[in-house]
Amino acid sequence: MSRLRHCSFLLLAVFIHLSISFVTGELVNGGHQDLPALLSFKAYNPNATALATWVGPNPCSGAWFGIRCYRGRVVGVFLDGASLAGAVAPLLRLGQIRALAVRNNSLSGALPQLNNATASPWLRHLLISRNQLTGSLNISLDALVTLRAEHNGFRGGLEALRAPMLRSFNVSGNKLAGEISGDLSRFPSSAFGDNLALCGTPLPRCARAYNALGSDSSSNATTSIAAQSPSGGVSSSNGGFSKRSLTALMATGIGNGVLITVSLAVSVAMFVYMRRKLRSAKDASDAALCLEEEDKRNGSDDKCQKSGGLVCFEGGEELRLESLLKASAEVLGKGVSGSTYKAVLEDGIVVAVKRLSALQFPAGRSKAFDRHMRLVGRLRHRHVVSLRGYCNSNGERLLVYDFLPNGSLQSLLQANGGGARSLAWAARKSILFGAAQGLNYIHTFPARPGLVHANVKPSNILLDERGGACVSECGLMRYATNIQQAILPQAARCPPDLFLGRAAATTSSAPASSGGWHGYAAPELAPGAGASARATQESDVYSFGMVLLEVVTDHKAADGEEGGEGEETMGMVKIGMLCTAEAPEERPTMAQVLAMLSEFM
Repeated sequence: MSRLRHCSFLLLAVFIHLSISFVTGELVNGGHQDLPALLSFKAYNPNATALATWVGPNPCSGAWFGIRCYRGRVVGVFLDGASLAGAVAPLLRLGQIRALAVRNNSLSGALPQLNNATASPWLRHLLISRNQLTGSLNISLDALVTLRAEHNGFRGGLEALRAPMLRSFNVSGNKLAGEISGDLSRFPSSAFGDNLALCGTPLPRCARAYNALGSDSSSNATTSIAAQSPSGGVSSSNGGFSKRSLTALMATGIGNGVLITVSLAVSVAMFVYMRRKLRSAKDASDAALCLEEEDKRNGSDDKCQKSGGLVCFEGGEELRLESLLKASAEVLGKGVSGSTYKAVLEDGIVVAVKRLSALQFPAGRSKAFDRHMRLVGRLRHRHVVSLRGYCNSNGERLLVYDFLPNGSLQSLLQANGGGARSLAWAARKSILFGAAQGLNYIHTFPARPGLVHANVKPSNILLDERGGACVSECGLMRYATNIQQAILPQAARCPPDLFLGRAAATTSSAPASSGGWHGYAAPELAPGAGASARATQESDVYSFGMVLLEVVTDHKAADGEEGGEGEETMGMVKIGMLCTAEAPEERPTMAQVLAMLSEFM
């Protein structure tokens, strides 16, 4: 009996051990459940900078770039514009993924068949546009809300695409063919453009409709001729009247047929011409109007409403106003424009939320502010902080940005000046070059009038996970009540040539930085310029020049010159002097500044 009890106890212990091993399989097997799929994708890009942090056994450790987790499982992969190649299939094998964003890469190969059995049944947002993907769109997912697959090489029809919850959709710029039917016909023509073989609502009718029209026209013409012809012929002495009548009738019929054909050709040509013209205007001129149309399309979206809710942009589809209000918040900073918070949502996603000052941003300019926010929501560049959503309701204005964990350029300069750590020369150059790229992208973005940042300063240059510079808060201060009060103070403006003096006199006791180091605004925006003074791209260049001079000369003052840095420093100081020319027309453009800076990279 004792032996029997001992065996029973041993079996129970083995069972418990096996159960624990099954439940905690991740640890027993020495890896995370989602690790194989992620490493399989990384194998296509072993040297990719964006995947350099993909090391270790746990992708949910917080160190893996572009990975979002919830309760220990990968639920989001965000790798837009990361210069990646290979197949996207491994990422679609993640068992609980909800959002996959790999736009603007060089991914290739066919998209696997996606349904609730072969892919995550919780996949809501699939963003794969501007790659080199091929094959067909064989997708049947009940939870899918967003599908952005434009500018790839997809072929075939759309009959295998079934997503009843789809709200944001675009397959333009592919090689798709066939008739648009069913639920997809509710989307606008821009969602299907540049697919020469697609037809049906909302595009022009399919070819058979035109053939039927042509057949009807021909039969009508024939009927008309037959009706006018004598049933038994017309007698005459020599038969000439009958021949002339028949010839005239035939000529009339042929003329009518030619006229109908020419009319159809002209109509089709005018349709094609006007369609291309409108599309060109849509893409290259007023981008804000495009966004208004998109808002009208998605007006029934219960999570992105204009009234009393959150307006969402790409990458912010999972945001909810209720989640933001309930999220744990940490104050990151306060300024004239408002306060910024770090918010951790329920699903573990971290965002930066800026609450704008009601004093600087009154409700009277609400419509202009909305138009601008919809335009800024389209900005997507690795050196520009992405706006994921905003709320403008009942006098409350919240902006939701990507959270960048490494602070701002201002915090780095302050830490460096306080002796906490030294910002290396290579890092300074990289930050300035990245900020210049971001500003140049903003200035060249297709919009009328052109976009202006209006408040370029070190606190608005943030640093991402890899230390790259990202320009934040584009255009906000153009909608402030008083831009002079908002961008300043600069009680004692420091002329640009004094930067050289400060750089050379590192031991001087003069308070060179009192007042001058915060004077980033251009002279035309100084107090006394009048209420009509408006920030321009030229004033942005001036502000960037002031930032450049501060970063460069602060390095010389703190660390001295090493090796060949002296020549580079003086070269960059000259660029800063060009940017800070007194007359706006004498300043270079950001594209020219970028070209000059590239010589030092």
